[in-house]
Amino acid sequence: MDRKIQPEFHLPTEIYIRPGISKNSSDIISRFGKRTVVITTAADFEIYQERLAELYSYFKNSNMGCIIYDELPGDPTTEDIDNAVTFIKKTKCDALIGFGGVNSINAAKAIAILCTNYLFCYDLIKKGETIKPPINLITIPAYPSFGFEIAPIFYLRDIEDLTYQVYYNLNLYPKATIVDSELTFLAQSEKILKTALSSLALSTESVISTMNNDVINTYALKSIDLIFRNLPSFYKDPNNIIHRNNLSTASVMSGISFSVAFLCVSLAIALALSSKSSLDVDTAIGLIIPHIMEFNLTTSPGKYVQMSKVMGEDVRDITVIEAAIKAVEAVRKLEIDIDFPQRLSSFNIGQGQFRDIANIATSYPFIRNTPRMLSKSEIETILIAAF
Repeated sequence: MDRKIQPEFHLPTEIYIRPGISKNSSDIISRFGKRTVVITTAADFEIYQERLAELYSYFKNSNMGCIIYDELPGDPTTEDIDNAVTFIKKTKCDALIGFGGVNSINAAKAIAILCTNYLFCYDLIKKGETIKPPINLITIPAYPSFGFEIAPIFYLRDIEDLTYQVYYNLNLYPKATIVDSELTFLAQSEKILKTALSSLALSTESVISTMNNDVINTYALKSIDLIFRNLPSFYKDPNNIIHRNNLSTASVMSGISFSVAFLCVSLAIALALSSKSSLDVDTAIGLIIPHIMEFNLTTSPGKYVQMSKVMGEDVRDITVIEAAIKAVEAVRKLEIDIDFPQRLSSFNIGQGQFRDIANIATSYPFIRNTPRMLSKSEIETILIAAF
């Protein structure tokens, strides 16, 4: 993360959150460009091709040029991004749209910034050179994307060792994000359950971040509130669009919080786990959250009490520490209530991998703002506790 002085709050992105808003996407996007390329992975294209066809028709009816680029694999590498940039530069587009899940949106962010710079993706991430601003970027998440629909950051697999690499730049805030909860009906309910827990991780850690402030705290706590009030209901009644819309809103709020608070050890460990195993990132985040909360509990008990309250816990007539513990217990109970896996041992991961995983996790920039210093050995201890 850039260590220059950062504002307490910075959000240049226009946010549109309401059912059916994607039908107005051409009207919104036309203010940012007339020649657009929609970036989506092949996996997302297969699921959302009918919606993408509708999107294409909206642009055509508005006399806007539009190309849908769906040549990216489901989990693209830095080399896949370079290949996409080579093609997309030839289109001379003036706006890019990231449509789909987190991988599609991450790819769109990387492509947007590389299209205006003469760099390979690997060099951009590793060298962090001074660069020109990206092409106008608009995101349209197909389901709650735990803040990555708005946060100025992306992660991608490095073609050399297939570990996830992270790049952060304030210029990567999208010009607009169009969040349409109607799109989420095409996603598997299990996916939304997992990404909602990922949003919860970003929000809980934003509350305790050393970069936290009153503005960010408000967004983070509201995100937690929305998740606790809607996730169990969504689990029982996945067809209720109100729950879907509220979880989508919680996702955007978690991204706003994370963009400034810039702390999520759960995400760092999850990326490291996914780099070394077949465990997907959002499952790994949800599995690790309670253990990270437990690790940091004694450093910020007052903030944990705030979280306990918005989680619906009764904290009257008990000590601050007891009230703080209730926040950790509430997250565990929430995961049990929605049948979320509780142990790493349920997956094809061995304890012999934990040292390598800890080494990778400590390389990510968003573990710096933790209220309690975190060493590689302590990450190993957290992984053992989660095993």
